[in-house]
Amino acid sequence: MEVCFLMVLTLANFSCLEEWKRVLAVVLTCERAVWERPRFFASFLRVLKRQLERGDDVEGGLFDMSDDGGGFLKGLLKRFKRTLEGKTGGAVEVVDDVKEEFEEVEKWVMEQYGWELGDEFVRRGMLELEDGEMVEMETGEMEGEDESGDYAPVVVEL
Repeated sequence: MEVCFLMVLTLANFSCLEEWKRVLAVVLTCERAVWERPRFFASFLRVLKRQLERGDDVEGGLFDMSDDGGGFLKGLLKRFKRTLEGKTGGAVEVVDDVKEEFEEVEKWVMEQYGWELGDEFVRRGMLELEDGEMVEMETGEMEGEDESGDYAPVVVEL
């Protein structure tokens, strides 16, 4: 991950950016490994935060961090947060280090990009327009991120 980031930073190598994204996806989607190798994850999150802080050093930015471009990272961080909140491992005091490092990353992305990594979001409600008119709105854009109810994963036996 660090080599890929340095290649993107120094040479603006797009292939390395794609590989960096793949490494992020592999590491941040590991569930059992968080509890088996918490020191690795704490270190990984520290490095990730530093890399995100340096992302503006890349010409044109590391990648588009708006909701459209940064959606892949935002989704990975949300999923990793659910992993941390959803399970308790055997080495609780060591896993606390991972949670602390993740909270630092979460705080940073909230300050920099306004990303809310929690699962609480409004799907339906009233919205006041500029002219004062009240309109009822319903959004479906977060449905893919909600893995409960109709969107919960299911094991199908054939």
